[in-house]
Parts: sequence; structure tokens; C-alpha cells
Amino acid sequence: MNQIDDVRNRTDIVELITSLGVTLRRTGRSYVGFCPFHPNTRTPAFTVYPDTQSFYCFGCHASGTAFDFVMRRQGLDFRGALEFLAARAGVTLAPRSDSERQEDARRARLLELNTLAARVFNHVLVTTRRGEPGRAYVERRQVSPEMVEAFQLGYAPDEWHFLLEYLTTKKGFTPEEVEAAGLAVRHESGRIYDRFRGRLIFPIRNARGETVGFGGRIIGDGQPKYLNTPETLVYKKGELLYGLDLARETIRAEDRTIVVEGYLDVITAHQHGFRNVVAPLGTALTRSHVALLKRLSHNVLLALDADAAGQRATLKGLDALRESAEADGRLVVTAQGVVRLESDVALRIIRMPEGRDPDEVIRADPELWRRLVAEAVPVMEFYLSACTAGLDLSRPEDQRLALDRLLPLLAELDSTQQRVYVLRLEQVIGIRAELILDLLGGGPSARRPALRDGKARSRRGESRPFPTPPPPPDEAPHPAETGEAPSASARPPTDPRRGTEAYLLALALYHPSVDAAVEAFLEAGLARHPPVRDLFGGGLEDLLEEPLHRELWRHFTTLPPAWRPSTPEDLRTWAEGQEELFRETALRLITLAEQRPLALRYRHEAEACARKLRLAQIEARLNQLKDREHSVEDAAEFERIARLQADVALYRATVQRPRRSSTFPDARDTLGQE
Repeated sequence: MNQIDDVRNRTDIVELITSLGVTLRRTGRSYVGFCPFHPNTRTPAFTVYPDTQSFYCFGCHASGTAFDFVMRRQGLDFRGALEFLAARAGVTLAPRSDSERQEDARRARLLELNTLAARVFNHVLVTTRRGEPGRAYVERRQVSPEMVEAFQLGYAPDEWHFLLEYLTTKKGFTPEEVEAAGLAVRHESGRIYDRFRGRLIFPIRNARGETVGFGGRIIGDGQPKYLNTPETLVYKKGELLYGLDLARETIRAEDRTIVVEGYLDVITAHQHGFRNVVAPLGTALTRSHVALLKRLSHNVLLALDADAAGQRATLKGLDALRESAEADGRLVVTAQGVVRLESDVALRIIRMPEGRDPDEVIRADPELWRRLVAEAVPVMEFYLSACTAGLDLSRPEDQRLALDRLLPLLAELDSTQQRVYVLRLEQVIGIRAELILDLLGGGPSARRPALRDGKARSRRGESRPFPTPPPPPDEAPHPAETGEAPSASARPPTDPRRGTEAYLLALALYHPSVDAAVEAFLEAGLARHPPVRDLFGGGLEDLLEEPLHRELWRHFTTLPPAWRPSTPEDLRTWAEGQEELFRETALRLITLAEQRPLALRYRHEAEACARKLRLAQIEARLNQLKDREHSVEDAAEFERIARLQADVALYRATVQRPRRSSTFPDARDTLGQE
């Protein structure tokens, strides 16, 4: 038994969820309560299943194991959730390797340095004569003393060695350590001096509240206007959101995150009671940001400047998100024009008044800000406005230019969604819907851009499947469990909880085309049964229920394409470079995959594994729907659950249907032709 299994076996999910503030009541074999991940006050939609040690919300579709709950509830990554649950269960995790311990020590040292520097900067701002320029600026921007304290604002005197001398002579840090923390800069001559001078200081904290870096705004003349800590062991700007540590609880309670551009936008919003506001650190939103936010809410609103530069920044950010989503197929544009990222986050745009930023609007008129938030437009509406700005749509050439800009977006919709939005384009641009559909080439697949690595675009769902019941004791273990290699003609394993999943993941790691093949198989079924799409995702990761498997696959798929292992040797090198928690599992899976099935059969084997896992998920979900039906009291909710049961049963029949041969005619294609 590995450490994760030990922690899981010692954790009772009902007790865990109750201890973290969710009130549950027993109904039959399960427990129900109000969901902690979205507003839910009328009918309890959050259900906990002790027999499978899992949870599922019928409102927002949050689901998973104890690990998933802690990750979402506490805003932790997998390692953090494991350590949290291990401490709670009294499990001592295996000691980390020498290199990991050394890195932990360096990390702790940097955090200690940053924490101390934040206190020094804050002390200078609040109590010393040196901080007068910073205090004057704070007063001019109407920042309250409470916000100065909450965000621990500070001031760096306009001196070359103020902080460096304090940290080295009074606190015992070496100049090299101060430099490694990004607080000092080394000149070509070898001299070291303070990075932040004559600036108002904004300490940057991670989701756990640890100070990992700083932003500094120049007071008076000088460039750059804003200066941030460079990338360090603890500061990764593409993975951090300013203010998230203070906004986390409100974001979770309101199920909505508002993303603004600047530090003061965040501070002013919090000062006026809008505590679900955060900001990226001088970058567009990234997949890491989305992964961070999706643990807390399903709705993200972007509030960027209304001028031309702000429009360009918004488009650049949206394009970056779309391009990054293409790499792993996690972007969906709904018929309403909302972009869904990571399958679980809906994105909208707050239209700011011309020439005003959120800080100015909130200070002058909080009610206007509330109205702007309530009237946030879908992303597709923003694209439509931005792509037609400055065009004379009475001229054929401008109409065609607008279409050229918008057709790639239309191509990302499925056929039903396309028709809805094509009608909107007909109204705005003045070109008949039939012609627009004809230009699309018959459907979204015909115009989807090919990815650099050759993988097809996917539309995966994020909702986590429930752990399925353990197999009957008379079922033979799969080679992945025993360590034996499968024979060349080995059939897919029969254990949907462990063996099948491990075998599928092994094939996906070793053969790049398996991911797309599994996705195509799952999407084919979901496309025929749209009502169940929110219950079952369409990607390989949605079949993985073991926390270690899911996290390992996430590590692999988030690698930049250029760094993705392309040979067996590269793959093994990648596995050996993983932290100890994942290394053993990764190497075992790669060894398993190296004993290949018959040539060209690995995709068939993978599809068979996917079918078995999906059918197990469907059976588990039908049982859960049946339990939910018995416990629900609202008549309309009862009717909805009953309809959903029927839809899932139809989906099961589709998944069970044998695969059509690509070589011989299928009888189903010839019925009725004679």
C-alpha cells in the first residue's frame, strides 16, 4: 500500500467534509447538504457517498474524492492536499530525497527573507520619515489604513543599500541570498544593490498567504512605472494572482471571480466591499491561473480598460487563453457566447466606461460598478464588437473582413451552437446565415486549425467521475497491479478501479495518439447525448479516478509541446525527473507500456479500456441518481433527476454498442437500403 492509499483509507469523507464547514444530513445510503462551491440555498444539491468515499454536486457538477474536495475547498495543489489529509489522519509521509529537502530549505529561506522584507517596507511606510512620499501617494489614492494593513503595503526608500544592509548586517542573510530572493541586483562590476528604490511596495502572496515577491510603483518620475520581483524558486508570475489569499473565501461563496489589471484596482475593490477581485501580475490570464481559479469558482469576469490599448490587451489575453487551451483541448464556446475554459470556468467581459479603470469607477460610483458587473457580456459578444470595430458593414469588403476574423471562432462551436450564433452574425454583419454556414465548410471540424503536435482538438469536461466499486474478488488482477508485463494478445484488464485505469494511462504516456483516440471515442458518444455532457467529461483525464494517476497525467499534459517526451528514452528521463511522489508510479507505467500489444493494436486496446471505465462510471452515476431521486423533496427537481436518469441510460446503450469496423461494411449502415 502506498502513502496515498494509506491516507485515503484513513480518511472518512463524511467526517472530513463536515469538519470543513459543510452541514450534511443522512438520506438513505448517502448524505446531502448545500454545496460549498456555488450559491445553493433552495434545494440541497451536494451529495456525499460513504460507500465510494466520493462527493458530487448536482448543481455545479463539482465531484471527486477527499483529495479533490480539499484541493477545491482549501485552494491547495495535490501535494498540499496530501500533506493536509496525512496530518489529519496521523500518517507520516515518507521523507523527501536529499535534493528535495535542499530545495525545501532554499524555499523556506526565501519565504523568510520575503516575509521580513515585507515587514521592513511596511514599517517604513507607516511609521518613519523615510516613508512620507509613500504615505502621500496612498492618501492621494484614498487607500484606507485598514487596506494598508490588510495588503501590508510598504515603501522602499530611494536609497541604494537600505534593505540590503539591514538584511545582511542585522539579520544575518548573505548578499547572495538577498539576490536569489529578487530583492537585490548585481551590477556588472560585481556590486549588489537594492532592486526596489523610491517605490510604493505591494507584497505579493500566494493562495496560502505566503509572501513570495513584490511589486513596486515608482513615486514621481522614473521608469519602469511598475517593477516586479524576477522569477525565483517561489515567485512564478504566471501562477500567481494578486489578492487571491484575501479574495478566496468570497470567490467561493459568490462563485464568481473578477479579474482586473492593477494592484490598486484590487485594493480599491476590497476597500469598498467587493472582495472577489484579483489581478494577474503584468501578464494575460494563463492556464495556471485558470487552474487556480477553477478550484474556487466557475465564473470569471475580466474588467479591462475600455480604450484601444485595453481592447487589444483583452483580445491578446483571450487569444492566449484560446491558444493554450488548444494544446489540451480545454476550451468550449457555448451557444450563448460564453467561453468555457478547463471545461469548468465560464468567462465574461466587464465593459468599462471609456477612459476609466476599475479603481476610478469604484471610488466614484460603487453602484455603477455593480451594474457593470451584472451587465458583463459574453466573450463572443466582445469578439463580435472588437472584430467589427471601425468597419463599414455596408461594404462587401468589410463584411468579408469581419467574417474572416470571426469564422475561426464559429468553427469552434458544435453544429447546434453554430446555428444559434450564425443567426447573430446575420443580424450584425448582414450576410445570410446560409452563406456563413457554407463558408464554414459544412461544420466545425472542417475548419479547426491543426495543432503543432498533430493532436485533434478535444472538448473535455472537468467534472470528476466517482470512484467505482471494487471488483468482485474472483476477478484476476491486471498486469499493472502485479508488475507482470501483458502478453502480446493481452485483453484489456477487468478491474475498472485500478488495472484498467493504470493500463490506459500507461498506453497514453507511451503512445501520443492514444489521447486523441480515447477522446474521439468519448466525444462520439457525448455528441449523441448532449444532456449528459456535464456529467461525463470527454477527455482521457475524465476517466482517471486515482488521484496519483490524475496528477501524473496533469503533469504530463501541461508540459509545453516543445518539452513533451518524443522518444521512449525521453519519456523515461521525464519520469525519473519527477518528484518522489510520482516517480515510482511513472516508471512502473512506462515499463508496463514498453511490453506493447500487437503492432497497431494499442489504440484499440486503449478504446476498450476507455469503454470499460466509462461504463463503470455510468453505472455508478445511475446509482447515485437513484439515491438522489429518493432524497429530493422538490417536485421540479425530482422530475429533472428522472429525466437525467433516462438520458444516462440512453448514453449507456450508445457506449455499449460495439465499435464499427473501418474495414468491412456495418450492417447498421445497410438496413433499409433494399
